[in-house]
Amino acid sequence: MRQQDFDLDQLRTFMAVWETRSFTQAAARQHRTQSAISMKVKRLEEQVGERLFERNTTTVTPTSVGERFAALAQRIIEAHEDALFAFNHALATGKLTLATSETYASCLLPPILSEVSKTFPNIEMEIRCGHSWKMLESMEADGIDLVIATKYPGRQDGQPLGRERLMWVCKHDSDVHRANPLPLAVFPDGCLYRRAAIAALNANKRNWRIGYTSLNHEGLLAAVDAGSAVSIMIESAVNDRHRVLLPAEGFPELPAADIELYSRASEISPVARHVSDTIRRHFKRRQYERELQAINAIETVAAVA
Repeated sequence: MRQQDFDLDQLRTFMAVWETRSFTQAAARQHRTQSAISMKVKRLEEQVGERLFERNTTTVTPTSVGERFAALAQRIIEAHEDALFAFNHALATGKLTLATSETYASCLLPPILSEVSKTFPNIEMEIRCGHSWKMLESMEADGIDLVIATKYPGRQDGQPLGRERLMWVCKHDSDVHRANPLPLAVFPDGCLYRRAAIAALNANKRNWRIGYTSLNHEGLLAAVDAGSAVSIMIESAVNDRHRVLLPAEGFPELPAADIELYSRASEISPVARHVSDTIRRHFKRRQYERELQAINAIETVAAVA
């Protein structure tokens, strides 16, 4: 007799119980009654031929078979979702919460959103902007699916996307960079750009002071555009209103900003998983184009010489 195939709905129910360790919470997550959840798990156990959970009035604990089965069930669910996404991108629906800094949102996010919207035209995206370190800390509590952020020391769970040079900038026609002490426009303490800038100035024995502090990228831009301060920006944020300040003018080289993609550790949705793939492909292509431009520039200089 033909072996009965696993039912995807039963597998999803099993995973909901396995992740929450609760039939009650699994029922709430799937918008079903607790008895319906129990029945689906019972039928799956009958098919497997083993108990998948030990349960009593207060606890639900996966058996050793249940622990092994969870990995298999997750692979089957993901393979099914991958197949659907591969052939039905336009039909994919769901909600995704993506968080990033205001700087990255204004400079890096538009082409990413354009690419995602073309690939998944029917998904709903919530964009949150704020300080990267705060959003990383609150991913689980705030239900954030993905965070595009500068790599932070001590975190090993990010997926590398690319690298941005950090630049000293002031207003293009300003002489504020000659001021002593040097007035800085920076994010509040905790920002990696701020730490890197202050460390570089101290190492270079350059006098400085905090002239402006802003929670928002637009606030720093206002101080720079007023000609009142020097700030630190990623290369992609520099525009024709800005003057890039060089080591010859007393502004030491700054370390590059490594950009990484962080995913929620639990319950990552198929939409989030596939959107993260799209984001990684975008940055990989962007890096290739930058490298190609650099090679072409070198060849042009060599030809002129």
